[in-house]
Amino acid sequence: MKILLLGSLISAAQMEQLNSNSKEKASVAPVNYETMLAKGLVENGAKVDALSVPAVAAFPHSIYKHIAGKQETIENNIQIHWVPFINIQGLKQLTIKKNVEKLLEQWLQENKDVKDKVVLMYSIYPPYTEPAVRLCKEYGCHLSAVITDLPEYMYSWKNMKGIRGWYSKRLSEKMLELQGKCDSYILFTKPMAAKMGIEDKPYMVSEGFCDASIFDDIPDQEKCPRKTIVYGGNLSRLYGIQNLVKGFMQTDIDAELHLYGAGGDATFIEECAKQDSRIKFFGRVHRKTLLVALKKAHLLVVNKPTADDYSNYSFSSKILEYMASGTPLLTTKVGGMPEEYLKYVYIIEDESISGISTALTTVLHNAPKELYLSGQKAAHFAVGDKNYRKMTEKIVIFFQSQLSEEK
Repeated sequence: MKILLLGSLISAAQMEQLNSNSKEKASVAPVNYETMLAKGLVENGAKVDALSVPAVAAFPHSIYKHIAGKQETIENNIQIHWVPFINIQGLKQLTIKKNVEKLLEQWLQENKDVKDKVVLMYSIYPPYTEPAVRLCKEYGCHLSAVITDLPEYMYSWKNMKGIRGWYSKRLSEKMLELQGKCDSYILFTKPMAAKMGIEDKPYMVSEGFCDASIFDDIPDQEKCPRKTIVYGGNLSRLYGIQNLVKGFMQTDIDAELHLYGAGGDATFIEECAKQDSRIKFFGRVHRKTLLVALKKAHLLVVNKPTADDYSNYSFSSKILEYMASGTPLLTTKVGGMPEEYLKYVYIIEDESISGISTALTTVLHNAPKELYLSGQKAAHFAVGDKNYRKMTEKIVIFFQSQLSEEK
């Protein structure tokens, strides 16, 4: 089986370089996921190429007016072809679409005699989905899409203004038009199918991957001298950051709250840190620094509000990453979380500020051995049952069944 990944996969080094030259940093979560996806597909016998649109803010929010087309090779000898584009809003989407069309048709032409082939998209990003839908139909190639978040919410939560707001709204509308036009889907949560209106189409549920190898070069860490709660990632309302910080401030526990990342609530955190010396804000740090922090912590926390409709149709990739660290996790029970996870995590039952305060206090009052065992059980589950190789094996089997039905 030959698979073309159509998304934003580039090497971690290149991603870091793009972000270092940008005022607005792109999330590394898609690249982390796509890397594991590509590795797992190869390790399960598929031949994988990648056609990638690097995630980078448009000029002047980054220094890049133009992204050049080039090739790079990542682990497992996966060849990535960068799609060139003019990185200025308006021209950006047009040039991505034009160049994806050219490069995708070239790949389909080169592989026209390969019977079992799939174009697998990461999300329903219109500039590459439109040409993919048309060309895959023309060449008789199976088109599938990984849906990590509902298309209708991909841009709506950013609340952009002016021309950027107009483009975001247009992209969201276009994604809704295109979301039902693939041959099959890999969904992060089961409720997505009904919400997207694709229940009658072939789909499988795969909530993401655990890649325990991210901790391979990080030795066992001694826990912080003082009890420490850690959150690292998007610092915005989507992750209930303000309520988490306020809830912690209401506690009287001898502990610290360490926050890593960037986002709209960064200024709020800085102000709270001035009022409560137990709050430590580290901003955006190197990935290895964050992974060390996860292992040194006594408790990790994810406070995605379940009242937010968006949260109930998503599954945060950081949940598996946190579980793999061996540090216990306290999280809200978002609708997209499979039931099997519940026996391996602590749950925030009451998401009010006082409820979060109570949950933090209750969990940290557990004996150190209890916390240690909870973290180890979670790690065993994540690494053993949710590793990227086992999960991508299911994806390969799913594609094989779809391709055999189409013959």
